[in-house]
Amino acid sequence: MRLRKKYQTGSSLIEIAVTIIIVATGLLGLAGLQANSARFLKTANQRSEAAQAAYDISERMRANGAGVKANNYTYTTSYASTIASVPTIPSCSGSTCQASEIAAIDINTWLTNLAYKLNGGAGYIVANALGSYDITVMWQEAGYADVDLACPTGAGAPGAGVRCFVVRTNP
Repeated sequence: MRLRKKYQTGSSLIEIAVTIIIVATGLLGLAGLQANSARFLKTANQRSEAAQAAYDISERMRANGAGVKANNYTYTTSYASTIASVPTIPSCSGSTCQASEIAAIDINTWLTNLAYKLNGGAGYIVANALGSYDITVMWQEAGYADVDLACPTGAGAPGAGVRCFVVRTNP
């Protein structure tokens, strides 16, 4: 007597269905990873721009020591007022610029660059008790709804949804 072999039927169809589900889940995870990567890249680019802007005004302050000594680099206008309109860059009144005029040009150039490079870009410069300056770069970050603790407080505070990058400099 010969034994007949029994063949399994339908198992390959189940294996294919399971494979499709596993591959689809993996592709969805990969798409989510790609979306998060793009979002984090934008955030990193904004932070990089903020850092460069803070160091830019810091170097401008170092180049104009007389303007720093006269406290011409303090800029404490509220966030809302700063982003409401891009400042106009003043010019010097005579053939040579005075320290206060250079400071005004530096601050307005800095604020103009912030407005063009960062979404809702603004700045805040204030002397601190240590004799140095705190430079704050502010911008609106998509998807961020909290209040950044690094931001200035008080009447000029930017509020929720705004990120801040702070550098302390001693020009």
